[in-house]
Amino acid sequence: MLSVLAILACAPGSKKFPLTVESIMRGPALVGQPPRSLHWSPDGKELRFQWAKADGSRDPQYRDYVVHSDGTGLAPAEGQAAEERAREVADKDGNRLVYLQGGDIYLFDSATRQTRRLTGTLDSKENPQFIQSGEAVAYTSGGNLFRIDLSDGVTEQLTDIRPQEPVATAAAAPNPSQSALSAEEAKLFNSFPPERRGRGRFGNGRGRFEGGRRDREIASFRVPEGQSAGFLTISPAGAYASLTLISRPTGVRTADVPNYITRSGYTEEIPTYEKVGDLQPSSKIDMISLKDSRTTEISIPRAAFVRQVVWSPNGRYGAIMAFAQDHKDAWILGFDTTTGKQNTIWDEHDDAWVGGPGAGTLGWLPDGSRIYYVSEKSGFANLMTNTPDGNDPKVLVGGSFEVSDVRLDKDRNRFLFVSSEGSPFKRHLDAQPLAGGPRQKLADLSADEHSTYAISPDGGKIGVVKSSANRPPELFIGGVQVTHSPTDEWLTGPWIVPPIVMIPARDGVEVPAHLYKPSGWRRGGPAVIFVHGAGYLQNVYDGWSYYYREYMFHHLLMSKGYAVLDMDYRGSAGYGKAWRTAIYRHMGGKDLDDEVDGAHWLVSKLGAAPSRIGIYGGSYGGFMTLMAMFTAPGTFAAGAALRPVSDWANYNHGYTSEILNLPQDDHEAYERSSPIYHAEGLKGALLICHGMVDTNVHFQDTVRLAERLIELGKTNWEVAPYPVEDHDFRRAESWTDEYRRILALFDRTIGRK
Repeated sequence: MLSVLAILACAPGSKKFPLTVESIMRGPALVGQPPRSLHWSPDGKELRFQWAKADGSRDPQYRDYVVHSDGTGLAPAEGQAAEERAREVADKDGNRLVYLQGGDIYLFDSATRQTRRLTGTLDSKENPQFIQSGEAVAYTSGGNLFRIDLSDGVTEQLTDIRPQEPVATAAAAPNPSQSALSAEEAKLFNSFPPERRGRGRFGNGRGRFEGGRRDREIASFRVPEGQSAGFLTISPAGAYASLTLISRPTGVRTADVPNYITRSGYTEEIPTYEKVGDLQPSSKIDMISLKDSRTTEISIPRAAFVRQVVWSPNGRYGAIMAFAQDHKDAWILGFDTTTGKQNTIWDEHDDAWVGGPGAGTLGWLPDGSRIYYVSEKSGFANLMTNTPDGNDPKVLVGGSFEVSDVRLDKDRNRFLFVSSEGSPFKRHLDAQPLAGGPRQKLADLSADEHSTYAISPDGGKIGVVKSSANRPPELFIGGVQVTHSPTDEWLTGPWIVPPIVMIPARDGVEVPAHLYKPSGWRRGGPAVIFVHGAGYLQNVYDGWSYYYREYMFHHLLMSKGYAVLDMDYRGSAGYGKAWRTAIYRHMGGKDLDDEVDGAHWLVSKLGAAPSRIGIYGGSYGGFMTLMAMFTAPGTFAAGAALRPVSDWANYNHGYTSEILNLPQDDHEAYERSSPIYHAEGLKGALLICHGMVDTNVHFQDTVRLAERLIELGKTNWEVAPYPVEDHDFRRAESWTDEYRRILALFDRTIGRK
């Protein structure tokens, strides 16, 4: 049955959506912003969330809403924000909640329906949680741990973590002027006040207050020189704390981005990141006994970056996830607080890099008998469990599909997770008993980044945010659509669900793609390939695209006779480890081969004219467009590279070093993957668009490439700079200008004659 809005949209005489660049590029003003921060009330009668409906403003803002459990009664919410409620932490029985609101910690008791304020200070607080079987609440503030006794409300400091005292050095000898002044003072005065020594109030550095009484010692730890304190956690029993220590190298240089349009009228520098290959920080974890300050350093096989400890429910074991600095290994390390022994519970190696959709997942079963994590050892992200000694690994959810967003549903003794089982183009919410057994599908989701869910406390209702290819994400409860985000005007548009086609690649693999084919398509017509960004991102699925402006732009291209192909080339997310790592040491290799094979398919199967094919994309898609125009001669007559990387040696470390190693160690990988080294191959018409205050892919990349093209004597290329735009454009005017230029490029070079 058609919805009321759909009936209105189809009614005779209703105003049709104007399919123009100006109209499309209004963005959120047309389709709103997706619901987020879903959180049920403790009694399950209401669901709170944040949402930004398209309300006629250029940039609709998120507001708090509440809806009844049956999907009715949608209304603005008052009181605690949904975003804050989404961070509530329950006790082991789920009867009490502790949360932050307005900078203070509150306790809610579902039995009495009463809220109790636990703090009332201006200092910042983080990570409130129940400890010691719910007798107390612990939190961090100012880099230290604190405990609130729930019986009497007394707050006590548990740790005294501070930088190590600098090593005393001999005082420099006074110069002649200082010596003369000192001698003169001795002549004038007979006595002087005593010199101040020590550290003032905490003179012994052990947390004992001088001049007052303290009936216990505070666990003391001095951060070694050259290191800084990071994550701080406390075990559920309140006996141990874990502290992440970060070592930051000296001499590292940050790449700054100049901002030209400023209130001062002067150019201002924006600091961003260290370029790939520069020295990187490393970290380690120390375990601190809160009883006697005894410290144990967790042993890590080699230089790595580690995360905080995930504690077993009884506090006996700590499990630590660590990733090697070269990205090729990851470990889960164990620590037994009763014996002080350490062990390796799990390790994973990849000759390319360890990653995947579930990388970093780590937790404990409620009884503390096993840990759970996600591993790609099988070739796909699968859910696994293991004992604390690491001797009994088991695949709990495995197969040629991907598992992500793993959560524990302790009340119902099961795992909840998002799965692509059945189709890489769809996602669904599944439940799996903790001990294994049949899986249960709970709800259909969508593969877009905004798809999420929240289950009511009694497990009877599920709030789901999901979408379709031609409708943006909306909130549903039990099949009832709660939100309606787009404007009525947008709903009158010609928005289709583009079919998914499989493109045969030269190595025999089939590459998924969305096909936008004009209703009046004629053989010999023009075609465009769109290349999604981010590299590791999925854009071919049954759901709303992150590139929804481009989705609408493709309808405009169809209206002008263009066919459009949007491919999940090698390196994209959603298809397993081999697909993800196929670009190792050569970006613009197999991924570009897939796009070129897509162009050949457009010619052989669709009948597109081989001389009338264009390509465009942003970020990684912009990089791919440059590589296509420089290294695939004769394939593409025109290309629009938006905010493109032209030299990977200028990009950030975390992303680039995974795929291409370090430039000083693997120059070959960087040279064959960087468009600036292949610019002499440019033959067709090239448009480059780039924000000048891009803090992700710096505008410097385009400046350097422009100079290279000038030196090579290349013609038929142009650059459109956007002086106030970052990587993701914010202003509709900029989006409009950019896509007018893209459309003009295609119309001028490959459009209908």
